[in-house]
Amino acid sequence: MADKHDIQSWLNGDKLRSKRLKEQYPLLGLIAVLVFLYILTGYQSAKQQHRLTDTKKEMLDAKFRYMTISAQLTNTTRQSQIIEALRENGSALQENTVPPTKVGR
Repeated sequence: MADKHDIQSWLNGDKLRSKRLKEQYPLLGLIAVLVFLYILTGYQSAKQQHRLTDTKKEMLDAKFRYMTISAQLTNTTRQSQIIEALRENGSALQENTVPPTKVGR
């Protein structure tokens, strides 16, 4: 019977108006604020982690694009590739077979 009375006093708000619980309101408010800040911080850190992961993926993609372009540039600027391109375009330029010599002193 005491349990029923205790539950009923919580449900109708008598316990919330008790002097002992009123003294604890500031503490309960502080706990509520801290819980809110804890949840907010968790969401913000998860959001930042997702941004960091996305940025890493973008950097990796840029790195692979750079490596591809660098390899293509290295291939197209080789002497043999340049000579081949000149022949295909019908140019009269020819490869120099005489080594360079130093002029002057």
